[in-house]
Formats: sequence, C-alpha cells, structure tokens
Amino acid sequence: MKIIVAGGDGFCGWPTALYLSKQGHDVAIIDNMVRRKIDNELHSNSITPIATLEERVAKWKELTGNEIRTYDGDLTHYDFLREVLKQEMPDAFVHFAEQRSAPYSMIDREHAVYTQENNVSGTLNVLYGIKEFVPDCHLIKLGTMGEYGTPNIPIEEGYIEIEHKGRKDVLPFPKQPGSFYHLSKVHDSHNITFACKIWGIRATDLNQGVVYGLDTDETQMDPVLTNRLDYDDVFGTALNRFIIPVCNRP
Repeated sequence: MKIIVAGGDGFCGWPTALYLSKQGHDVAIIDNMVRRKIDNELHSNSITPIATLEERVAKWKELTGNEIRTYDGDLTHYDFLREVLKQEMPDAFVHFAEQRSAPYSMIDREHAVYTQENNVSGTLNVLYGIKEFVPDCHLIKLGTMGEYGTPNIPIEEGYIEIEHKGRKDVLPFPKQPGSFYHLSKVHDSHNITFACKIWGIRATDLNQGVVYGLDTDETQMDPVLTNRLDYDDVFGTALNRFIIPVCNRP
C-alpha cells in the first residue's frame, strides 16, 4: 500500500513509519517540524539525542534499501496538502500531526487557540482532501481516551444505547474532556463521524491511552533512528517524570 504518515517525525509517527516501511509498504512522511521548534520555545529537549529527519530517512534507506519520502509542510495549509495527496495518491493516511500536550494547550490563550486551530483545521483539511482527491483512502486518526474524561460508568467503544422517556437510541458516548487539547480531539471525532456519514469515506478513530516506552525493533537498528523521549512537565508523561530523576541520581 501507499501510506502517508502525517507527523512522521514525532514520537508515534517515526516508529510507525519505519514499521510500515519494513513491512513493504510505500511510505511518505508529512511533518512541519513544529515539535522540534516547541523544544526551543520551552527550553526543553528530548533526553535521547534525535537526528534530523533527513538524516533519519537517509540512514533507513542505507540499512534497508527502503526509501521514505518526506514533505515539510503544514496540514492547515490546504494548497500544500492537496499537492501532496495528488502526488502520492495514498491508500491510507495515518494522522499523528497534532499538538499533543494537554499542559501545552493550557498555558494561555495563545497556546489554546493554536492547539485548536492546528488540530481541528488540520484534520478537517485532511477529510476534505480525502473526499476530493483520494476517496478510497482510509484515514487512521489518533484520538485519545481523554476525550471521555472520567465518567462514573464504564466507557463504551464510542457509542452508548440510551433510553430516555420511553424512547431508545444509540448515541455518541458523552465526552467530558479536561483540557483544550482534549477538546480539540472531541471536535476531530465529531468531524470525522460527520464526514464518514455524508461522504461515505472510511476512517478509524483510535482513542488510545497513554503510550509508554521508547524503542521498537526498527528504531534499535541504529542510533540515528532513535526515537525521542520527553521528560519535562509539559510533554513528558507522569511515568517519565518520576523515573528520569531517579535514573539521573548519582
């Protein structure tokens, strides 16, 4: 298959792109490198040294013979996305290209607005791009369990049967997000559901929990392929923040 991995320079996107390439798929990456720029903004960094995307894909080709094409651009720029879709004509579009930190989205108004505009507008552009240029393309979109919050009932797989005043219906499970980031994911889910309903496109909305770990079989093939590991209080997980100080003690 021809597969685009948006956000392919990031924590989830990079190992996913390598895995898919190793399986024999024809992979292209879209990324605007904003995550690296945010490191500079926050005066933070990955605790693991990460090579440039150009160095990464060159090393991957050297080791495996598989080429991964790269496009430096932003999903919120529809002219750019349109040209990539027309050139690649993907069978699947793996969408990891969103601002992924709840704390980052809550810093102030500017960060909340950026998160919502980047995430919601980018995903809406992808939906329109698939509709207009590659209607048979399958969208795989990374959501989050944080869309649901912490209700006092078991969380269903997206939908719940409700009986109210003598009538029943199957409705989307109520969302109780806890940040502007999680709210952006809720908007994504609603837009994806609506697009599938009115246009008949195919999409898988993955509402996953926190992902721990660093290495995959592919990233361990060479130090240049190493994935990033965030440990700060904005992008690091609680587990990372507890473990890293312990590991760094003399």
